[in-house]
Amino acid sequence: MRLRNVAAVTLSVLLWCTTSLAQTVSSTITGTIVDPSGQVIPGASVTLTSEATGESRSTVSNEVGVFVFSALQPGRYTLKVESGGFRPYQRTGINLSANERLSVGEIQLQLGPVTETVNVEAEAAVIQVASTGHSALLTSSQIEMIQVRGRDVISLLKLLPGVQYTSDPEAPGGAYGTSMPNIQGMRAQWTAISTDGVTGNDLGNALVNSATVNMDAIAEVKVLLNSYQAEYGRNGAAMINVVTKSGGREFHGSGYWYKRHEMFNANAFFNNLNNVPKARYRYNTLGFTVGGSFYIPGKLNVNRD
Repeated sequence: MRLRNVAAVTLSVLLWCTTSLAQTVSSTITGTIVDPSGQVIPGASVTLTSEATGESRSTVSNEVGVFVFSALQPGRYTLKVESGGFRPYQRTGINLSANERLSVGEIQLQLGPVTETVNVEAEAAVIQVASTGHSALLTSSQIEMIQVRGRDVISLLKLLPGVQYTSDPEAPGGAYGTSMPNIQGMRAQWTAISTDGVTGNDLGNALVNSATVNMDAIAEVKVLLNSYQAEYGRNGAAMINVVTKSGGREFHGSGYWYKRHEMFNANAFFNNLNNVPKARYRYNTLGFTVGGSFYIPGKLNVNRD
């Protein structure tokens, strides 16, 4: 019996250690509720709703008017604030990226009946003031619209400042994983990469990402350049966080056919001089994507949330 208990404790410790190696990709939204005179409003009801899934979370502002939503997945959110004697405040289109601590600043509630709502639909770009981390972001639009040979997301990192230009692989993952580029002058093998918090660096060669993800499944790529929080300090250089797509209420999809052929390529000068034909170079990449909520009408997940 004692030996069995020791084995159970040992297994639990090993599982905990394995889990602790992964970094989180979740983010935080924080802000302060004030009245027209600038005084804080404690006890205000704050609701945050995902615009993609309709999932909502609620909290109340504390004694100094501050509210915090932690462990949030990247995406677009709607924020609603309500308090007795004030008009409800609603702000839509809050873009939250991975590993971000986003401050929405001071939210000033206006006096008035609760039947009237103050809606904020668009604002200027939000300045990061809640943390000192320096980061860069590959958005979903860039991943979808910018073409790279081999369709490996590592090739798109060269769009970010401070990333060394490297040649693109012929296919996702190359021959044996994708080599990391030098970022901000640091050694490539010091760069850490993870997918949804799970380490992607090869255990035998840290220079290589051996956990290649299809570009169709990637929502965004967040690169923490420097001054990031201690939980991301696995390696000495940049931290690359690949975030995969999540589900939503709306159905969507795409189809594609990428063709590479020697007829599109120019021949080398000396090959033409010596009547040497162009080398055979042919790749055909076909695929499609389908996304949306899983439900059975009238039986399972009827609200598609």
